[in-house]
Amino acid sequence: MQLFTIIWTLVCAAIIIGYPLYLFNRPFAPNVMHKENEKGHSNTVELLSIDITKQLPGWSFTLDVPQITEEVLNNNPILFYLESKEACLKLPLNNTEMGYTANVYKNVGKVYVTFKSLNDGVTNFYVPAWHLSKLKILIIKSNDKKIYGNWAIKSEKSLIHRNLKRAGINWNSYEDILGYLSNIAAIDFKGHFVAPSPKRHGYRTKGSPLSSNEQKLISTG
Repeated sequence: MQLFTIIWTLVCAAIIIGYPLYLFNRPFAPNVMHKENEKGHSNTVELLSIDITKQLPGWSFTLDVPQITEEVLNNNPILFYLESKEACLKLPLNNTEMGYTANVYKNVGKVYVTFKSLNDGVTNFYVPAWHLSKLKILIIKSNDKKIYGNWAIKSEKSLIHRNLKRAGINWNSYEDILGYLSNIAAIDFKGHFVAPSPKRHGYRTKGSPLSSNEQKLISTG
């Protein structure tokens, strides 16, 4: 009986000492529950940063973005943010201080950005090389209703915008949106890329890149 008591005491002591050590050494995955949707599928946001300084000055530029596949184009929301020295704001946007409006179009493997005068919305506006630095792209790969849907709908009927408003998030701000998404999705940074200088011959002729592409570019506005 005395031997049994000794053995039982040793077993209890091993459990008391061993279990905290197990908890301490167990791998910890923060926000796992927040980064999975109700069906158990992971929420992922792909982030790309593209240096566009070699694309300027100019009134437009075209970028090769192979991450925008046909499947992504048809099924995933894509957000575009244009970075200047002052801020990083969502496209499309109006810059009243400099007097231009910027729009973005997307196609399979392509992104096309144009700058027009705010006076008439038609006249090409030549952006100086010092003004802009990067284009940030967020590709949302999730079925979670918190972040999946038509981000272009600027309405109280949009579940996405209601969620952003409740959270106090300015969706035009890259920092606000990235912070919001990082709390409910895994941010997959694909890298920082430098867009090469465009071929100037025929680059800014009267013909638009739209006319040379078999598939019409899709506006993100």
